[in-house]
Amino acid sequence: MEIDIKQVLLQLLNFGILVALFTKFMFQPILKILDARSKKIQDGQLAAEKSLKEAAGAEKRQAEKLAEASKKAAAIIAEAKAESKKLGVDLISEAKSVASVELAKQKEAFQKELENEEAKLKTRIADLVVSTTKAVLSDSLKPAELKSITAKEIAKLK
Repeated sequence: MEIDIKQVLLQLLNFGILVALFTKFMFQPILKILDARSKKIQDGQLAAEKSLKEAAGAEKRQAEKLAEASKKAAAIIAEAKAESKKLGVDLISEAKSVASVELAKQKEAFQKELENEEAKLKTRIADLVVSTTKAVLSDSLKPAELKSITAKEIAKLK
């Protein structure tokens, strides 16, 4: 077996041409595609990291807003409780004052009614005393003396 140098050189030339063609038409486009894909992946990772940072910032802002809203709500609730207590105290004091005024009116009306009843009773007693005195003294006293005594007793009752 003899090695034919021409044939080896032609084989090497063919191999070199094939490698050059594969490199130019297949390997470089594949590398470009792989580089583009790698760049897209890196861009995607950067965008994802940026989105995560933005999401974390948004979450933090939302938590701060929520905390602030909770504080405001607690302040509003405390203010409402204080106002309701004040309003309750005001209503109670107003009701007490209205009740005391009404009680005073009722007391005054009762006092007037009592005075009227006392006056009626005094008049009735005076009439009874006069009639009783007339009946008892009509036989023993003269009419002028009777009138004088009756007038004195009526004056005492008034």
